[in-house]
Amino acid sequence: MRNFLERIIRVFLVLLIFFILQELLLASSYSSELSYKIQYMIGNRQAKELDALLKSINYEELSPDEKGDIVIAYTELYSWGGMGYNYSEKAYQLAEKIVKDYPNFWKGYYCMALVLSHRVQKNNLLALTLTSKIDYNLDMAVKYGRDQWLPHFLAAIRYIEVPIFPDLERGEALLKRSIELEPNHVYSYFVYGKLYERKGKYCEAVEMYKKALSLPTRPEWKIVDEDAKKDAKQRLAEVEKKCTKK
Repeated sequence: MRNFLERIIRVFLVLLIFFILQELLLASSYSSELSYKIQYMIGNRQAKELDALLKSINYEELSPDEKGDIVIAYTELYSWGGMGYNYSEKAYQLAEKIVKDYPNFWKGYYCMALVLSHRVQKNNLLALTLTSKIDYNLDMAVKYGRDQWLPHFLAAIRYIEVPIFPDLERGEALLKRSIELEPNHVYSYFVYGKLYERKGKYCEAVEMYKKALSLPTRPEWKIVDEDAKKDAKQRLAEVEKKCTKK
């Protein structure tokens, strides 16, 4: 009888552990699913669908990582989705709270830098007052996100593309690290090609544009990847004429 009860208890414990693991897997799956949905809608420029998704979510129940994705969604809708400044302000307030609540979390700083960068894109004059704040948040995002490609990529764009206090060497180092962490991001190679052009390294630029064109278009980045490939193809036709390497 005792052995029978022990076996029943062991089976019960195994089942309990199994169901706990299942719940954890479902939770992590939901987190990944939500992040993927947001990324897919951004990458495919589905503004209405993304806005509807934001209105259906209970923000307070999300993980810190998911909250960061929500911030990104708000500021992206302000950037290209036709939404008003109130979306940027919402993104700013949420990003500010993430930084306050999770001061060692890279995504909060990344979100803040992205929000401010989108404001500068809308009004270039804001660069005079926001550049230092963007730089600070990018530095913190890179510091706490050493193994995350997004902060490295955004920081690379800042130092390569922004004419205020550019730093091509620093930008290239950040871009290299970004590609190491995410080698299938088409736009990264397009940016690298433009960087090589600016340095007069035309043959290297050709290699980067060809790399961008060789990568598959990802479903969650369809429009972004297609635009990058279109631009890379146009630049390739011009730069190949300047590459004299035999």
